[in-house]
Amino acid sequence: MSKKESTTFHNEDAIFRIAMWSNIVSWIALALSLFTFGNTMYSIISNWEMVSQSLPPAFFEKIAAFAGVFAEPITGGVFAFLVLRGLSQGLYLLMDFYMDEDDDYEDYDYDDDEDEDETEVEND
Repeated sequence: MSKKESTTFHNEDAIFRIAMWSNIVSWIALALSLFTFGNTMYSIISNWEMVSQSLPPAFFEKIAAFAGVFAEPITGGVFAFLVLRGLSQGLYLLMDFYMDEDDDYEDYDYDDDEDEDETEVEND
């Protein structure tokens, strides 16, 4: 266990695993939504005669009927993809901030700060 992990309550490896799995699941959700969209398209094209008879007579009502059928799988899949990708990128960004903050504290030399304060007092 590293010194950094012993002073905090989280595990960096666990956060990286969560971000990695979030990426994987987001791509799977997008692929499944595209597969569902393709399956819906195939079923409509293969049964076009039956579908065309059941459509409403007005043009805009036809558009609304098709939009409802096609929008559901795409909207859900894209939303899940964007949310999970945002989660993973947010976790990576927070880890960058955390690691950068720790590096700044380790690189900071406290003796130089005291020397600067003494020179300011002497100059006044």
